[in-house]
Amino acid sequence: MGKEILVYRWGSLNEPMLCKALDEELGGHIELRDDKKWQNYHANAPFAEKLIGMLHANSVGAVISYDYFPLISMICEINHIPYISWIYDCPLYTLQSKTITNKCNYIFCFDGIYAGRLAALGAVHCYHFPLAGESDLLEKVQRLESGNGTLKAKYRCDISFVGNLYNEEKNRLRQAAGRKGQGKLSDYTSGYVEGLICSQLQVYGYNLLRDSLPEEMAEEIAEGCGFSLGEEYYQDLRQMAADALGMEVSAREREEALGRLSRRFPVKLYTASKLPESLRNNNLQKMGYADYQKEVPLIYHNSRINLNITSKTIESGIPQRIFDILSCQGFCLTNYQSEIADCFADGEEIVIYTDMEDLVRKAEYYLAHEDERMEIARNGYRKVMENFGIRERAAQIIDEVYQKN
Repeated sequence: MGKEILVYRWGSLNEPMLCKALDEELGGHIELRDDKKWQNYHANAPFAEKLIGMLHANSVGAVISYDYFPLISMICEINHIPYISWIYDCPLYTLQSKTITNKCNYIFCFDGIYAGRLAALGAVHCYHFPLAGESDLLEKVQRLESGNGTLKAKYRCDISFVGNLYNEEKNRLRQAAGRKGQGKLSDYTSGYVEGLICSQLQVYGYNLLRDSLPEEMAEEIAEGCGFSLGEEYYQDLRQMAADALGMEVSAREREEALGRLSRRFPVKLYTASKLPESLRNNNLQKMGYADYQKEVPLIYHNSRINLNITSKTIESGIPQRIFDILSCQGFCLTNYQSEIADCFADGEEIVIYTDMEDLVRKAEYYLAHEDERMEIARNGYRKVMENFGIRERAAQIIDEVYQKN
């Protein structure tokens, strides 16, 4: 097996830290960069020519990418080269590709429930593998602040949230539902869906959407939302329908959480999403999109409370946002998620809320207890550095693949 790792860089926000980790661990890597939008994830002649050329010109031991690309798997299968995909998006419909059964695949999925579902579909080498934090992020923040005295003041705030509100084109369920009598769903299905969404909003730690959808209704929702993946994919319409409902649950949960908090405390919202009418108040500042590399670390470090409101399409896993916040020695207040509770000590390394009243109560408490809040932030930072550092995580992935080859 060759020693060089080929990284496919398509524009994932975490690629720079992965590449740096591979350099530190292995002494180098090679890259194929192509951030053009794919029209067909199974057929892309210019990309295939580039990748095959690089495989033949170099001694490549494995190809790695964030998320999963069926065409890369097809090429690696033919050339008997391992393809490592580290999954951090959920849902990710390329994982419904029938190519996931290829023996070359090594799929490292951040969500345990999702990983189990992939294994059931026939993914041979599929691992539940949480994401990672970046060891140099805090040092980067401190370096930036030391060179610019105004940065700390610019990003200082009581409560911040960085993320999507899921209230525009991405939310297919809203488009399918439409106005009363004008949507693509029957009145019965619309009513049933509304009941499910309201129920899920009251439940933390268990996703009830998939199991609560009758098969025919799931098909109606999937059709109304325009989900059609083609013959190259497994058609899990029930899961796609559940994901559409999950996005709407996430939109409502984020709007309610931000609304409740901003009625009591100053909140800064960093998002490119349109601001709902309910959030137009004097305590909430919409700051617009924040650059992930240049601004987000400063936000996380200087916010007294950083919110994590996990998308309901993530059933059990820890989103990258949490690792990023803690890597900046930021204090994180997050919704309950089973894997978060398994990996981090609540009240010691992170703080977990279990409903909206709990969220407001804990925000008020930790804004008033500075020393306790800062100690939790330091403990969370240490936990990530000791157990979830990107260099060590990348080494574990490479070692696992090399042992199998």
